[in-house]
Amino acid sequence: MLDELKLLYNTKLKQEKEKFGNIKDLMDFLNKEKLTPQFEVFTTAGTDPIVNVGGRDVLMFSSNNYLGLATHPRVIEGAKMQLKKHGGGPGGSRFLCGNIDILDDLDKKVAATVGAEDAITFPTGYMANLAIFNTLMDPLLGALPYSKNSGVIFSDEYNHATVVDGCRLSSAKKIVFKHNDMADLESKLKKFSKNKHKMIITEGVFSLDGHLGKLKEIADLSKKYNCIFMVDDAHGIGVVGEKGGGVPQLLKITKDVDIFMGSFDKALGCMGGYLAGKKELIEYLRIASRPYIFSSAVPGVLAGGAIAALDICCDQKGAILRRNLMKNSNYVGTKLKKLGYNVLGDGTVFALPVIIGDEDKAIQFSTRLFEEGIFIPSFRWPAVPKGTARVRVTPMATHQKKHLDYLVDVFYKVGKELSII
Repeated sequence: MLDELKLLYNTKLKQEKEKFGNIKDLMDFLNKEKLTPQFEVFTTAGTDPIVNVGGRDVLMFSSNNYLGLATHPRVIEGAKMQLKKHGGGPGGSRFLCGNIDILDDLDKKVAATVGAEDAITFPTGYMANLAIFNTLMDPLLGALPYSKNSGVIFSDEYNHATVVDGCRLSSAKKIVFKHNDMADLESKLKKFSKNKHKMIITEGVFSLDGHLGKLKEIADLSKKYNCIFMVDDAHGIGVVGEKGGGVPQLLKITKDVDIFMGSFDKALGCMGGYLAGKKELIEYLRIASRPYIFSSAVPGVLAGGAIAALDICCDQKGAILRRNLMKNSNYVGTKLKKLGYNVLGDGTVFALPVIIGDEDKAIQFSTRLFEEGIFIPSFRWPAVPKGTARVRVTPMATHQKKHLDYLVDVFYKVGKELSII
């Protein structure tokens, strides 16, 4: 009996190891090499300049809540009104029962903000990027509107992971061009000039590199080679442009962009994503996009908050917040450069990527910042190229000068301690 129990135990042990052994081995390696990120728990809003982590207050300098709208009274009130009217969730997709009136208002508000004819919204920005490439580049019925494997997507090598994942869902050939390198892009466009169905995708703001995408130049190439031109402006909407309409608005090329993508969870302080463009394109996405058809709609509570945030961005309050943000960013960026830090960017972007280089040192640097009361996790391989580990300092419009000065003082102290400066 004892031998049988031992055999059964060993068999079960072997089965468990076969099922999850590779995962355990990988996790052991990642933990040993300190490659797994730390997930701190915030007991207050993680979007405020000062947050509470583990019972102590620290300065938040890694939130995407650039304009401080996540806790703005108008945004909260807009969400509250829709929460009372529609409850916590939509109950299904817009096709089933989730097509509530506030979502039509949100679609129209997004389109008007970015300068498009129409827009379609999703519960997350990730879903928006998962939705577009397969829907636009592959057939819906038979070989219509485009046959399988007929398309080509040209994607900037630094495009966000959501763009990469979305492209993988399409049968179109994927061509990666060097970051912001127009000569490389054009040489690759020439090789596929005979393909009738082509698309170029880049970002408006490359926040980990501190500069804008070369949208004007890409717009010209899109016309020359007859390509669909899409801009992922997740980090631009609300915070860039005269009315917060994003990078195409700033560069005055909205008419040259075919597809605008963005999210509500950064400068707008809410949650969700959108795709905007010509009316016939958006109407097609509404019937052909699987993430739209087979997922629940944006809840009314989120839509109410997003509309309020877009309203703020388009009025005088938004202009003031954008000026405050850039003032804070320029102040910190100038100070850090004077200390000797390698701060990427050309001054056009509010995010301040600070290169540390070595992965282990970047982890030490981030850990020491946290011990000194500043929260900025590090970005390291595979999120960024090996040997270019960095921290991304993201001042907000709501940070006070004393917060910025303390950040600079701690960067000086820790930078000297770790021989970074």
